[in-house]
Amino acid sequence: MTYALRRRLASTAIVAGLVCAAAPALSAPAFADQPAAASATARTDAGPSLPDTDIVTRAIEVQYADAHWNWTAWNDSTPVTFGSAQPNYQCAEFVARSLAAAGLVPGLGPNDPQSDYFDYTAPNGKVYDLLLISDLPQYNNLYAYLMDSGIGEDVGDQPGEAQPGDIVVTYLGPNGTLSHTGLVAQAATGTGEATVDAHNNARLDYGYHYYAPSHLVRLVPNALLEVWGWAATQELLHPKAQQQPPTSPTPQQLFRGPGLGDPAGPQV
Repeated sequence: MTYALRRRLASTAIVAGLVCAAAPALSAPAFADQPAAASATARTDAGPSLPDTDIVTRAIEVQYADAHWNWTAWNDSTPVTFGSAQPNYQCAEFVARSLAAAGLVPGLGPNDPQSDYFDYTAPNGKVYDLLLISDLPQYNNLYAYLMDSGIGEDVGDQPGEAQPGDIVVTYLGPNGTLSHTGLVAQAATGTGEATVDAHNNARLDYGYHYYAPSHLVRLVPNALLEVWGWAATQELLHPKAQQQPPTSPTPQQLFRGPGLGDPAGPQV
């Protein structure tokens, strides 16, 4: 790990600590207790104009994605071959865990059980299914979390703006709705397009054009600070003591089968 990245990691930890100190009821950023993340080397072309926290956050996301692109399940590192199906570790979960590794999903860590991603109660009191990207109106999917938390900005079909750690979403569902997602691993160069890591099927540094028609969901500047500021505010507005768990199975739970697969079916 370079000296510059060590300094950036240190500054990120200090800033994140200040945010958490202002909101003691919240869990610390998920990557804070992930030793492996600290060894991340920056595979980012985001450039020096980004805040230090953004450079580190993006590097940790991509480090997680590169290390887990071919896992059979979130807790099963048995590798699958490139292009093979991963029905127990689908695309939205893969992206969500990459975000959690970088502290962008308050209260969740990258190694938390799948059920915690299936029913994630966010600081705003909403329950999100972070295993889901498809547009199903009765569910709050991963895309909804990105928008509600404020960490993601949908800039439309802008592949040339893709930077490592951004999210690409594909619109091949019914009536042109969301159907797939992946994590940008490398920015475009003078000789090649941006690349994407994704699940189901297993992809590492796959060409961005494969995900068309798509939108780029760009991480906002200072995304780590934004999400923890949002979490602190929402925690005050929606105390956990007032959040009532469901008393009966939700329609989504009734849809689910073994492996907590996407109710819309396997992803590309």
